[in-house]
Amino acid sequence: MRWTPIDIRQMTFSTGFRGYAQNEIDAFLENLASEIEEILKENADLRERIEDQGQTIAELKKTEGALTNTLLMAQKAIEEMKRSAQKEGDLIIRQAELRAEEITRSAMKEVSQVQGEILNLKRQRDFFVEKIRSLMQNLEKTIQWEDEKANQREEEASL
Repeated sequence: MRWTPIDIRQMTFSTGFRGYAQNEIDAFLENLASEIEEILKENADLRERIEDQGQTIAELKKTEGALTNTLLMAQKAIEEMKRSAQKEGDLIIRQAELRAEEITRSAMKEVSQVQGEILNLKRQRDFFVEKIRSLMQNLEKTIQWEDEKANQREEEASL
């Protein structure tokens, strides 16, 4: 049987010969009832605090779960952004490499064409230099021949 403060206050004892002093028993029962009442109030307060803290813990766990999920989602988003940035960077690098190769090929082709043109111009120059030399030699021979002819005519005319 559970005793309540009211049960203790309403408790009565039969009196007997040389029994206990009634006022002392009443005072003891009143003190006992007050103590039990205080203990019950403390117990109720503690239960209420435990319940409140249980709710707080539940809310904190719920918040913790939400934060954990948010953190995981943020980490996944970061990883996805990293992967995407890496792919994009790799693509940009590959495109730049292809463009560089294309520019290099084009420049090499142009260099080859210019070298061919230079070689052709050198050949033409050599050809024209040789032709001019030949013309100059022929012209010199012609002038020499004309000089000899003129000298011969002068000698014939003076005789």
